[in-house]
Amino acid sequence: MADYKWGVGTIFVNKDQFVDGVRTYVVHAGRNLKFTKNDKERVRVRCLGAQGQCEWSLYCAFLTSCQTWQLRKVIDTHTCSREFSIHLMNSKWLSKSIDNSLRENPNLKLVDIRNKAVRKWNTKVTVSMAHMAKVLAAKEVEGLFRDQYKRIYNYAHELIRSNPESIVKIKVEDVNGDKIFMSFYTCLKACKDSFISYRPIIGLDGCFLKGQYRGELLTAVAQDANDQILPLAYAIVEVENKETWSWFLELLVVLGGPDKCRSCTFMSDQQKVLFIIFNCDLIVNFSE
Repeated sequence: MADYKWGVGTIFVNKDQFVDGVRTYVVHAGRNLKFTKNDKERVRVRCLGAQGQCEWSLYCAFLTSCQTWQLRKVIDTHTCSREFSIHLMNSKWLSKSIDNSLRENPNLKLVDIRNKAVRKWNTKVTVSMAHMAKVLAAKEVEGLFRDQYKRIYNYAHELIRSNPESIVKIKVEDVNGDKIFMSFYTCLKACKDSFISYRPIIGLDGCFLKGQYRGELLTAVAQDANDQILPLAYAIVEVENKETWSWFLELLVVLGGPDKCRSCTFMSDQQKVLFIIFNCDLIVNFSE
């Protein structure tokens, strides 16, 4: 966008698309532009550089015949130098550029946002603008994460469709008529078939998830005849406690059967599987 060439006749779907394009151009090119006219039918933009003497300008108008916006007049030559402080950049535009960074790092700091603006666009960002951009981006990211949970059943059906005879279990809780996600268990068909040829050693462990809604990832892995570590099953749960481990191990015992599991050696920390080794009645209940 820093070297983008505006051309007469360029079509925009709506005014917002044109305005957003101008803001993007402003940030990348480092020019101090201003909307001198902005109504339902016309948008005029001019450059304030060189003490207002820069000739650069755009004029975009609404076409009633095709219900689109078109660039009608363009002077695409700057006679000013690049500026460090860009007034046309706002927090809404900045939030769209940092949502991916915030999705990867929910604890993104304001100083990181300001440093990114200087490093990537050579543009100054105030503390208040960085704060507002982070708030807007957090709302967008949280909404995206929330929408993904609504499609959890679609994901389960896709796993079963692409991996027939796989085991997929979903637990939800009904709270005031809303379905709240609790846990998700997966054992793929290939892993299930290979269980009988695995070495009789199963490792169990859990780890924290660092997404927007946190949670725990429980895993069971084994070693095949080629001494390779292969996953047996995994589950996503709210917390790591006796109840969630019991639910996970119950499904794991069903996978191989009580006899197979009695012959296995379980490796784990914090005594997660003592009740499976020493409580035969619980194993029988699992098999039922």
